[in-house]
Amino acid sequence: MTVGFPATQQSLNTRLGGVALAVRNAMQAASALFEYQNGLGLAGLEAAGFSAQDAASFQQMAGYLNTLAGVYGGTVQQGGSGGTGASQFNFDNALSVTWGGQ
Repeated sequence: MTVGFPATQQSLNTRLGGVALAVRNAMQAASALFEYQNGLGLAGLEAAGFSAQDAASFQQMAGYLNTLAGVYGGTVQQGGSGGTGASQFNFDNALSVTWGGQ
């Protein structure tokens, strides 16, 4: 007896495309958040209600997310060990074939 949804070529392709789109959208959102908070600066974040320490932490966390977006987009090196072997690879471009024009 089969339990749950059976795996088919169509269902697996739908999942792959859906996850690829979700990652793309998350990376675009991370970049947009970084750009926005960077424009606000510490003073703008503090004016929004953050303490100086929390504003600095917010900037750091947004920077982490932006670095991940850079790795995804192929603008930040990833991989390697001991300062050698790092490379840039545009995951966004490579995965674009899975989006189905979306």
